[in-house]
Amino acid sequence: MSEPKLRGLASSDEPVSTKRRQGDRAIHRAISDAIFEQRVPPGTKLAEDTLGDIFAVSRTVVRKALFQLVSDKLVDMRPNRGAVVASPSVDEARDVFQARRVIEAACVAAAIPRLTETHRTALADLIEQDRAAHHSDSRRVAIRLSGDFHLKIAEIAGNDVLAGYLRELIGRTSLIIGLYEPVRSSVCTFEEHADLLAAITGDDIEAAQRAMTTHLSTCEQRLGLERQADDIDLRQIFADQKTDT
Repeated sequence: MSEPKLRGLASSDEPVSTKRRQGDRAIHRAISDAIFEQRVPPGTKLAEDTLGDIFAVSRTVVRKALFQLVSDKLVDMRPNRGAVVASPSVDEARDVFQARRVIEAACVAAAIPRLTETHRTALADLIEQDRAAHHSDSRRVAIRLSGDFHLKIAEIAGNDVLAGYLRELIGRTSLIIGLYEPVRSSVCTFEEHADLLAAITGDDIEAAQRAMTTHLSTCEQRLGLERQADDIDLRQIFADQKTDT
């Protein structure tokens, strides 16, 4: 099976030329955003010379950005193949969701006492944008908005360390969804985010934490990781197939 081709790193609503900014940080952000929005799927080869041409920088600058992405667990460096977008295993997927449950429960507890009407409005607006994206079948936009909702709660919490960890985990979640999400299904829904907002705007911190951990557990269950972990039995799959030879 051929590898996915590298394409679509620049946002669809901006010309590629506007993305040609020097600096490994800009390249790191552009690639991580593309992964986050599922514009580059797991297994995509990130050729240094191609990226250098796209961003009009040297391979040294590109390499520095790629190694940061390796540190973020978004990219793998493979012998004789170079950098490729990571393909998380089932066990890694479970670990990511477990980590998110711990971090996001802490974010909820810290966010509730700091919540203002402006924060409530911002979260509600993200939900409405997500709803509109789903109704217009804008899957890529919906994925970004879903992540933005969770990151906004972390931002309200006011802990930059937790927010940084969560941003990395959400990027890895995007890879996991790209690999394991069932066809025509949505793992993280705007309806559940509306329920979360209702819980967060209450005064019961423990109830809001339970709502968040339940939501993330439900998202994980929708991926069907248990089925993915099973060994594939080719005899069973092709039991009804016969040949004339």
